[in-house]
Amino acid sequence: MNDSTMINYIRQNVDMGITGIEKVIPHAHATNFLGALQSELREYQLLSSEADTMLGEMGAKEVNLPMMAKMGSELMTTVKCMTYGSDSEIAEDMIKGTMTGITKLTKHLGEYGDGNGRVTSLARRVIEFEENNIQEMKKYL
Repeated sequence: MNDSTMINYIRQNVDMGITGIEKVIPHAHATNFLGALQSELREYQLLSSEADTMLGEMGAKEVNLPMMAKMGSELMTTVKCMTYGSDSEIAEDMIKGTMTGITKLTKHLGEYGDGNGRVTSLARRVIEFEENNIQEMKKYL
């Protein structure tokens, strides 16, 4: 796996987080829960920007999520949002989605091996950030 492919995996992971949070924010009830979601969103946006910068420095192009995968995820999230009755339900779904992201990114990192240190560092930072997000969301279960 080359550097640009790995960075694009990171971007896709982060973009899924952004999409999910943007969909659930309007359904958050408690102010502190909304603040936690907004904080996560800001960090995801910074990580996405950093990945884009790295791709630009390499002269590589962005590879976005396949349209069908993104649409399917957005549709599923939209349907779930119609049934949310509490912040606890949102937090539970956020945890599930984040675990999926961690699992996939960890797998790609293993396939990437000992590649570019900056790329590896970014991937590890995303994984650590997402692990922290899970701990934050557990507070709202």
